[in-house]
Amino acid sequence: MKNYLKAALTAICLLSLISAQAQKKVTYGKSTFTVYQPLPDLEPTPLCGFAPDVPGYTFKSKNYGPGTYYTYAPGNVPKTAYKCVLTEIKDWIAYRPEQVKEMAAKKGLKQLEEKEIKKLFKNTRLPNGGLMYQLTEDTWIWFNVTGLQNCGPKAWASNEEYVLGVSVIVKVPAKTDFVLDRMYRFWNDGVRFSDFAIVNQSNFKTRPTAPNDQNPNNFSIGEVLNREKGFYRLSFEGGAPTYIWHSYAKVVEENIKKSDFDVSGQTGYEDLLTAFDYSLDAVKSGQNIYFSYSVHSRFLRDIEPGVTWQKEMANRKQSEAQRKIEMQKIHKANAVALEKLYKEILSK
Repeated sequence: MKNYLKAALTAICLLSLISAQAQKKVTYGKSTFTVYQPLPDLEPTPLCGFAPDVPGYTFKSKNYGPGTYYTYAPGNVPKTAYKCVLTEIKDWIAYRPEQVKEMAAKKGLKQLEEKEIKKLFKNTRLPNGGLMYQLTEDTWIWFNVTGLQNCGPKAWASNEEYVLGVSVIVKVPAKTDFVLDRMYRFWNDGVRFSDFAIVNQSNFKTRPTAPNDQNPNNFSIGEVLNREKGFYRLSFEGGAPTYIWHSYAKVVEENIKKSDFDVSGQTGYEDLLTAFDYSLDAVKSGQNIYFSYSVHSRFLRDIEPGVTWQKEMANRKQSEAQRKIEMQKIHKANAVALEKLYKEILSK
């Protein structure tokens, strides 16, 4: 009986800890708000099914050391049990392209020729060449392979190729419910395994519309996500500031009809030494919408010859400290307006 009670108490503590980690609170003015909680009814963005057994960023490398030109460092990779396409494909970072080709051959995957890639994603910001494989009829994986020229003991004395980034691209129907589901899932994945998430939808080539426009051509899913409630824009029409409410679904339904429909998103950690950047891109090509989920290394790259790792990190820390000071000033200056906005968004 004692063991049962102990197990039950442990489970309750764990659930409390998970719940605490899955929320974020901010204070503006005199009020504190819970600005996000994960949506329990949303499944993670599906895995692609092509991942290495050993994470590439755990490989030991001779190409890193204090007081040298070496640039390779794994960075911090927080452990997570949350499985989505982003946490799956990060394991490719730091593999060599010949290793990728070998594993793809064993899986029987088809490598796309450059002309096939250009035809698929022509006139978009998705890849138009490089190392890409087709996983299913509507899914592809692309490897960003870059030669590092300063990864040896002497500057400009090497050109070793590594996978610095990887993207999974998925074709979805150009329908509002499909597109919104993917946007919500990316946001939800982000707040479940990392520190922040934001998704922007816009019409890429047109000027932003006014906040009071019936169908704005851009919006952000930021800290507060309420699918039914939509989003708010501050308007000064008539002189007095008011918040105009818009439905996510209605706006996407209108914007998706246009050829320049575009989505971008970011998620990740506040830690300066975090290893990866996670991102989302969605574009319209013809009558199709393509969602691209990407992970890129923040540390596996060339640096300027003569700049040691210690100098590089000192500069990053100085820039980050200055950024935080400036953001604190902005939040303090806008505290009253932000307090009013969150009260409006979170009111029932």
